[in-house]
Amino acid sequence: MKILYLPLIPGQVLQSEAVGDYQADTLFHGLRSVLGADVIDAVHLWHMYNTADQERLKKTWGKGFTVYSTLPEIEIDRDDIDNKVKNQYYDFIVIPIHHTLNGRWYEIASVVNGMINVYPQEKIVLIDGWDRPQISKPIARKVQYFKRELSDEFSDVAYPLSFSLPKEKIRSPLEREHDFSPMIPSSLPEHQATYIYTEEDPYYTQYQKSYFAFTSKKGREDVISESWDTMRHYEILANGCVPFFTNIERCPVNTLFKFPKDLCVRAKKLKGVYPGTKQPYNPEVDTYIGTCKEILDPENRGHINFDEFDMDEYNELNQEFIEYTKNNLTTESMAQYFLDKIQENAKNR
Repeated sequence: MKILYLPLIPGQVLQSEAVGDYQADTLFHGLRSVLGADVIDAVHLWHMYNTADQERLKKTWGKGFTVYSTLPEIEIDRDDIDNKVKNQYYDFIVIPIHHTLNGRWYEIASVVNGMINVYPQEKIVLIDGWDRPQISKPIARKVQYFKRELSDEFSDVAYPLSFSLPKEKIRSPLEREHDFSPMIPSSLPEHQATYIYTEEDPYYTQYQKSYFAFTSKKGREDVISESWDTMRHYEILANGCVPFFTNIERCPVNTLFKFPKDLCVRAKKLKGVYPGTKQPYNPEVDTYIGTCKEILDPENRGHINFDEFDMDEYNELNQEFIEYTKNNLTTESMAQYFLDKIQENAKNR
């Protein structure tokens, strides 16, 4: 199977530090890992390759951690792409929408309509990684459409897709030093002060040494339909740490559709675990907390009472998280789901 990976991205952005787009990039990583040189990035995605300048990567979103500079440079046939498209050489054309074009439906429709003039609609696949649920239904009905933050309202015209992580980033936990990770992800100044990591290894290590790590949806607290997917969820799991997902209970069904939501709720019910919350917290009544803004300052972020804590139960649950991550949350796993789905859809359209 040959796939043309044709990002919808402004040229000046492609060559800048704003090039990163986690949905587009994790899917590309998975597809290239599964199909090798048969996945052709029509424009050289410089930030994805191990030849990328490391100092330049530090200026990209997420400081270049986890996803970027992870693929080997291999020989890719980028010759005569225009004629190959006209002759329908590729099995599928995958068009990820870069985040700088989110919601710009006129421009997106123009590209889609132009491609439909020369290619079968069922072989054109649009990737929408916007962290808001809005979709242009007229566009989505024309091609195969995959959506990161997919709400029930649009589930009739789109298929779910999520972030994922390279399997080589999965590590074993280390001896625990923290009940809760020192990092608290929110925009509050006292929490922002915990964002001290400029290198990937120490950032990963603090998760490896923590029993639990806080995570939650991003963005507006009062808008439940958006901003759920973030690489932090996967980085916690990749380092053998149990996520304490403060608001997972309200995540829409088709968003984070492969994430182990049930395991996250179980983790919040473990005996002897006391998150430092601003409001009284009783997981026997309700495990929902809200976003991480509901967590106290870093010094009072939470603790474990080891007299009540069942270490065997924790280790068993953590092992379930680890196995689930290896089997379901890697870029290769997500890519295989995607490949199966687009082939099935192409046959049925």
